[in-house]
Amino acid sequence: MYNTEEYIDLIKRNLSPYRFHHSMCVAEKARELAKKYGVDEEKAYVAGVLHDITKEMPNDEQIRLIEKNGHSLTYYEKNNHRVFHQMSGEAYVKNVLKIDDEDILSGIRYHTTGRENMTLFEMIIYLADFTSADRSYPDVEIMREKTDKSLLEGMLYSLKYTICDVVSNERTLHPDTLSCYNYVINKMKG
Repeated sequence: MYNTEEYIDLIKRNLSPYRFHHSMCVAEKARELAKKYGVDEEKAYVAGVLHDITKEMPNDEQIRLIEKNGHSLTYYEKNNHRVFHQMSGEAYVKNVLKIDDEDILSGIRYHTTGRENMTLFEMIIYLADFTSADRSYPDVEIMREKTDKSLLEGMLYSLKYTICDVVSNERTLHPDTLSCYNYVINKMKG
């Protein structure tokens, strides 16, 4: 159904060895989480392979891809280039690779910020990126444990970690991340 080997070859040619390795680790973790939580494993793997496809592109090229896809950057996005790649990645996968699967596109689109009303698939890609085998930041083992126990627990822990990191480094917090946090905390409280 998907040209997975072609996508792997594409990212191998276009990403640094570090980013290629990370993408493959995320793909493996996405497939593992998809199997555990009952979503399409092949789609999760493909989204993991492609999630950072534009991460190392120059910012101006990413902005062109985003605008060509019919979107414009908000104030918060313009002031946080770290989120460009989720938007440009979605645009690249949709318009260049011609993948029109909404799960894959939205999984890539929200893998950095999250969003309110995240789907199970989106949470899997988000958490696969956070907990892949190549990750070694403080608390990653706790995050892996929480993610294996419950996607919502993994999301809550990862969002608290992200929000604290952004605030302590005095960076702009994307509104989607705050909305995602509020959504997850309210969902957990019932």
